[in-house]
Amino acid sequence: MTEQEWEQTLFQLILHAGNSRSSAKEAAEFAQEGDWENATAKMEEAEEEQLKAHKVNADVIRREAAGEKVEFSVLLAHALDLLVLAWSEIDYTYQYLDMSKRLGALEEEVAQWRSQASKS
Repeated sequence: MTEQEWEQTLFQLILHAGNSRSSAKEAAEFAQEGDWENATAKMEEAEEEQLKAHKVNADVIRREAAGEKVEFSVLLAHALDLLVLAWSEIDYTYQYLDMSKRLGALEEEVAQWRSQASKS
């Protein structure tokens, strides 16, 4: 692999991992507003981008396992850092979405109780 091809590979990893992380963050923002449809769509985007990043990463690992020298660089460290951050962001966003839905349901239940209590 030429140096230019290696850099392009790393930039693809950075691009897809960054897009994945950004989409997960946007999903959390939509969830905060109670916009579950857009939150779900953004999480689907995050998963798709994460899969693309994962495929690039897996290809790098396969190349090294096959004996090809993988050049370490700050760019590689950055790419892998973003990939791990994307995975983490997705995991935490799923947890946040779940808690937000549960909190919303509890708030609705409390509002119903209060409404019933004020009618009594």
